[in-house]
Amino acid sequence: MVGGIFSAQKGWQHSDRYHHGDYEMILCTKGPLHIKIQNTQYTLNTNDFLFVPPYQLMTGTQSSSNDIEFYWLHFILPKNTTTFKNTNLESLPIDNQQPTVCVIPQYFRLTNTDHFIVFIHQLLNSDLQNAYDRKIANCLATMILTDISKSILNRLTDKASNVERIDRLKEWIRVNLYKSPTVMDMAEEIQLNPQYLSKLFKKVTGIPPKQYLLQLKIQTAQSLLIRTNLSIKEIASNAYFENEKLFMRQFKKVCGITPSKYRAQFDEIYHNNQVISPVLPIPEEISRHLNDVPDFGKMPEESANEEKSF
Repeated sequence: MVGGIFSAQKGWQHSDRYHHGDYEMILCTKGPLHIKIQNTQYTLNTNDFLFVPPYQLMTGTQSSSNDIEFYWLHFILPKNTTTFKNTNLESLPIDNQQPTVCVIPQYFRLTNTDHFIVFIHQLLNSDLQNAYDRKIANCLATMILTDISKSILNRLTDKASNVERIDRLKEWIRVNLYKSPTVMDMAEEIQLNPQYLSKLFKKVTGIPPKQYLLQLKIQTAQSLLIRTNLSIKEIASNAYFENEKLFMRQFKKVCGITPSKYRAQFDEIYHNNQVISPVLPIPEEISRHLNDVPDFGKMPEESANEEKSF
């Protein structure tokens, strides 16, 4: 429906919002952000996701102690969406080997959100007035939710399983990305034969470990391209490539376009803060009185009293 990037200085507090039939996803990139959904309080820090279900009141509970920033997306889910209240993942009727559903917790944290941020920027850059862009936006939103679900469902696997071992290795690769570790380094870390590790890694993830390492570097570069004004040379260095030429060559091979052209694609995104509303360039204090702005209307009395579970 609509989305953007919100930023505010220290001391900001989220105002009351009521969701009229739509869901909202919040990804915090700078916190803490203090929010209450109905009667449940949340404190969002870096890499925390929060899903706000429809027909529920969201309020800020206290002022932020630091400058804050978060991505926000409003979207509609299919009518057959099922919600659960006070339910853990293990008790849900899910086939972990052949899942046919997406499972989205209301609140959770991921260790690496770079690729989510890239998806979100692609989504926010879509022109929703264009029929083809709307289809692309729907696909991107589905990818975001499906990827989140995959990350969550992988946590249900046995701790001694191959998936868990590779997940631990992926986290180790992420932390040691600056060293550009070799397959031998990875094998020594989890005490496996390098050849067996390569086969196991590809079986679990679908790609070899070297390609995963490159993919992680490219995702880091993509995030820097769309979120900073660093030069291409600086981005190459901060994404852990040996030199600028190698970075540009591998980026174009993976993404199909140069880093500069990639960056130029992401210049049409809503930014809002504690002064400017997310939809119109007028003070947010005034925009809350407009009935035609998503999520800013008055709370219906009959809906406010409904008890919905999620």
